[in-house]
Amino acid sequence: MPKLPVKEKNKHQLRTEETQARILDAAQAVFSEQGFEMTQLEEVAARAGYTRGAIYAHYAGKEDLFLALMDQRVLTKFSGIRKVLEAEPTVAKRPEIFRRWMATQAADQRWGTLMLEFKLYSLRRPESRQKLLHMYELMAKASGSDFIELLFGANLDKASRAAAERQLVILGAILSAVNLESHFRPNLLPKLQVEAVLNELYEALIRR
Repeated sequence: MPKLPVKEKNKHQLRTEETQARILDAAQAVFSEQGFEMTQLEEVAARAGYTRGAIYAHYAGKEDLFLALMDQRVLTKFSGIRKVLEAEPTVAKRPEIFRRWMATQAADQRWGTLMLEFKLYSLRRPESRQKLLHMYELMAKASGSDFIELLFGANLDKASRAAAERQLVILGAILSAVNLESHFRPNLLPKLQVEAVLNELYEALIRR
């Protein structure tokens, strides 16, 4: 079947994408430096070289801007590890590949703290919470084939698959807590120690 010709983007579409990219780059820098609640859209706009009105032309507010950044950053990273796992033909080797990837994520303490802050922010705000849950749903649908099957193989029964999914969620939750505590006890939980904790948790929860 012949491929359909790719429609070229017009100048307006290209300008829109460029503007959004600059805003998201600026947002990532300011959110990482100041946290979600302390970030002001005026500062994001100034960092991007635009006015605050330019941000509202593309995003409804700070929450939508953060979710767009989350979509861009998390989905891009998740798509990357999926491709690496799919390229490994031996299923038994995939969990170790995923562990190494998780270690790089755990090392990014700024983003981990920022995600935790937004979760706590949205916890008592029903509308924000729904937006975050909707974002999770979109990411899951956009991720392609079942991730649990990709990681552990397609021969899991229903109970084993549910257990594997719970274990991944628990692992992420514990790492969030360790990341938070490392800000208060940096001597006890330096970067290398956090990675060691990840390895221990991964061995206990994920290895099969």
